[in-house]
Amino acid sequence: MKLILITLLSLLLPAFSQKMPDDKEQLLEALMNAPDLASLDQAIEKGKKAGLPEQMFLEARFVFLVNQDNRAALAALSPQLAAHLPKFSPDNTMLFAVEEDFASIVEYTRALAALEKNDTALFKKHIMEAFWLSPSHAAQFAPLINELRMEEAMKKITLDLDRKFPDQKSEGKEMSLRSIAGESAAVLIHFWSPWVQQSMAAMEEIATVSNTLIKNKIPVASILLSSTNEARKDADNFLGTDGAKNPGHWLIDHEKSSLGSLMRVSSFPTVVLASREGKILFNGDPADGRLWKILAGLNPKITPPTIDPVLPETGSNTPPSGEKGK
Repeated sequence: MKLILITLLSLLLPAFSQKMPDDKEQLLEALMNAPDLASLDQAIEKGKKAGLPEQMFLEARFVFLVNQDNRAALAALSPQLAAHLPKFSPDNTMLFAVEEDFASIVEYTRALAALEKNDTALFKKHIMEAFWLSPSHAAQFAPLINELRMEEAMKKITLDLDRKFPDQKSEGKEMSLRSIAGESAAVLIHFWSPWVQQSMAAMEEIATVSNTLIKNKIPVASILLSSTNEARKDADNFLGTDGAKNPGHWLIDHEKSSLGSLMRVSSFPTVVLASREGKILFNGDPADGRLWKILAGLNPKITPPTIDPVLPETGSNTPPSGEKGK
């Protein structure tokens, strides 16, 4: 939901603030841009004293929790949002043009609550209703569905850590993920392509992640998704220049029975955390808080570095297979 909220705020806040005195405009900005929970609570108290409507406080809390990616708290907020739905007023909103848009976040948070209970059927019911109520937000609801499907698929997979991959930095040499993992609790696998802009845009973040994990005894292997001569040439050029600062091992995927296909890599950046037994502990964006919770469980000394998520572009990020992307 975060991207659509940013868009909504940029469109609605200027128009809304034109109707308000300067002091109330400042209150509005404080509500929607609170950096932490204490600041939010303080802004809400000031807003109540100024006579702002309750609906604004609910919307502000929703925005704050979305920006914090606090799904458990969003699920807990669902009953309050649902209780307010019959009282929704387009005159009191900071975000939603029509009642259906507000109703869609009620269903969205109900879907999150269903996920908290591992109730897939109930999740499907609520997320479909959220789509129906607000189709314009479809791109924001879809990741929940993709994550659920990914988790279910990954539970069925055990990686063959003994399978060897060509070493990108050493012609003729091969390495297995088991040899890279060694005695570590897990290994992080980063998939990339020099032909996908999103993949290359994330390289600085990947370097930050790799340095953090390697320092804490979690090895990292970056796997090139295409082994064609042209892809290999572009990938080698990257490693010889900008990529020189990126630590870890650099391997090349197989054309047949590729690891990228097995891991369903379809967007960038994508990393996979695998245990020493080959179990998939995480598959997704390295900025996802779930990854860092899992890592902290493996090693309490691991704390997430500051990572700015790479915003998706319009169009597919599907990795190339044999042909250079346009």
